[in-house]
Amino acid sequence: MFDIGFWEMTMIVIVSLVVMGPQQMTKTVRSILNGITKMKELSGQVANQLNKELEAIETGIENDKK
Repeated sequence: MFDIGFWEMTMIVIVSLVVMGPQQMTKTVRSILNGITKMKELSGQVANQLNKELEAIETGIENDKK
């Protein structure tokens, strides 16, 4: 995704632990993961709504041809 390797990710985690501390780090990671989960849910909802709209349009076009 971001083309970050194992060692780069390890260094980011170590620096984050030093800067934020373990308690703040867990809170931050938890809030980031919650945000990612919400974004995935919203993107799924948008995709479902678009599919419904496209199906309705296709059905309308097919009905107009008849």
